[in-house]
Parts: sequence; structure tokens; C-alpha cells
Amino acid sequence: MADDIDVANDLIDSEVSRALSKLRQSAANASEGSKICVECGDAMPVGRTKLGFKFCVPCAEDAERKKSMFIEY
Repeated sequence: MADDIDVANDLIDSEVSRALSKLRQSAANASEGSKICVECGDAMPVGRTKLGFKFCVPCAEDAERKKSMFIEY
């Protein structure tokens, strides 16, 4: 049976792998001028990419929602 340290190490390994994969994909997309969302990898409308946006509408809305949750009043 795995102990807490093994479970934590597995979680860290999977998160690091996911983050590295995301970085590699976004670097490749940026160099190609791709029309793919940096966050989710879905196709983006041409208009958003022409304006320089890197996130699709749902990902941009989610990022704004998350950001607003951490604003201190």
C-alpha cells in the first residue's frame, strides 16, 4: 500500500509533466502563429488571434473569474 509520500510524489510528477507539456505546446504554437488556445488547446476564432488574445473565450472568462475571486476589497 502506498503511503502519503508516494502519493504526493506521484501527484507532483504528474503535475510537472502536465505543466511541461503545456509549456512545450504553447511555445510551439507561439512560434507557428497557431490559432490554438494556450490554456485548453482548442481552436480559437480568427478574430481573437488577430487581436493578440492567447485564450479562447471560455478560458478567458474562467481566468477572469478566478482572478476576481482573489481580489481583496
